Amino acid sequence: MLNLESISFSYGDRRILDGVNLSAGPGELIFLLGANGAGKTTLFRCLLGLLDGYTGRVTLDGQDLASWSPRQRAERIAYIPQAHHPAFAYTVLDVVLMGTNHRLGAFAAPGRRERQLAMEALSKLHMEDAAGRNFSQLSGGEQQLVLLARALAQEAKILILDEPTSALDFGNQVRVLEQIASLSWQGYTILLSCHNPQQAMLYASRVVALDGGRIVADGPPREAVTPALLRQLYGVPARFLDTDDGVLIAPVRRSMFRWTPDMIRFMVDAEDYNGATDTLATALRQLIPGDEICDAGCGVGGLSLALTKQFSRVVAADLSSDALAALERRRQGDQPEILHTDILSRRTDTPYGAMVFCSFGQPDEILAAARRQCRGKVAVVQKATQNHAFSLGGGRRRLSPGRLIERLDALSIPYSQTEVTVDKGQPFRSLDDAVLFFRIYDRSGDTSTVTVETVLPRLERREDDTFPLYYPSPTTYVITILHAPDIPEIGGTP
Repeated sequence: MLNLESISFSYGDRRILDGVNLSAGPGELIFLLGANGAGKTTLFRCLLGLLDGYTGRVTLDGQDLASWSPRQRAERIAYIPQAHHPAFAYTVLDVVLMGTNHRLGAFAAPGRRERQLAMEALSKLHMEDAAGRNFSQLSGGEQQLVLLARALAQEAKILILDEPTSALDFGNQVRVLEQIASLSWQGYTILLSCHNPQQAMLYASRVVALDGGRIVADGPPREAVTPALLRQLYGVPARFLDTDDGVLIAPVRRSMFRWTPDMIRFMVDAEDYNGATDTLATALRQLIPGDEICDAGCGVGGLSLALTKQFSRVVAADLSSDALAALERRRQGDQPEILHTDILSRRTDTPYGAMVFCSFGQPDEILAAARRQCRGKVAVVQKATQNHAFSLGGGRRRLSPGRLIERLDALSIPYSQTEVTVDKGQPFRSLDDAVLFFRIYDRSGDTSTVTVETVLPRLERREDDTFPLYYPSPTTYVITILHAPDIPEIGGTP
């Protein structure tokens, strides 16, 4: 039995591992999950005796490995790196024979017994026909199997694999993992670091997750790997689907918007002209107490600017530097405060008094972000219908109040709703601008139908030298109000 007891390690003042306890026995295939920098490789290096200065103990069958020589470790533990790039043109057999070096004296050459071990190892992985081939000319998957064969030739019963599938195509990932799984069935103890929770779900007998240098999950895949764990480790929501072939994991696409210069120009013109954001801000003031609010996913900031007339502190948060630059040009003084961040995955030690999500975010993205960053009221502002107001050929939006309400009801989160009707109309400086606008927002898939002839009848003429044309768009918004402390931990299924 391999045991790691209270393993801690730091690089200078930065703590990488913090009291890690882990045991592994024969036949276990343990997948070690964690984000970049979580400490997976560092843990392996401590186990292998490649790092000095760690605290705690690594024992094998009760014996402390700190007193073992490299040769003694090699007899019991084999390490398979992510990749191997030999300086010389070694054959496959030569590479596998390297695994037997610990059996030989300083100047001894591999003999019949070592060659037999090497061929048996290749045969276990169905690679014996490649023995005479040049290692560097093999595919990535074949190279990884050869490195695995080298570890088998070492005759160690504990295998440590550092991201063995990270550089492989889909097919080779499956082939390598199938072979690794078959070795665990033969009694090998296998610890494998991985960035793919789907692979862990399908192949692991046990999953251990590292976050912040500590183990945050340890158990069978179906118990350890959950939507909440993936959100904790990687900051993304995921959907889990039970099938006859096991649990399938799919990331839920994040709500992101790519602003183009023309989009920004049109949006700024609309927000400065139609007064819709002022109406929404006034409604929000009536529904939300306090003097502080964060406008999550603020875009070019029209609502944020309007909120500054109602709240003493407004934080405008968005991931688009182009959209925030447009807001910076429009604001006066230091309000709203501009925050360039991915608000949906951000964490903070100073939660906001209130948050508003206006036509931004999927239900679980909104709830998880609000739970982490808000201590008071949360307002979700969404159009009452899913129809695209500016797509002449039709089309539907991904976001709707109905999906949010289904989720709130499922989670037993109390809420209230208010409807507000505004004119979200778009002013135009010219007819060419109007045609360009409707082509940008067309969702029919055929922008050739958006012409002067199809656009002009929809426009109003106005006595305005700057904006002589206007497209009225009466829009009803549903404002859903909930209380952040009522939001439970969100697992990630929208």
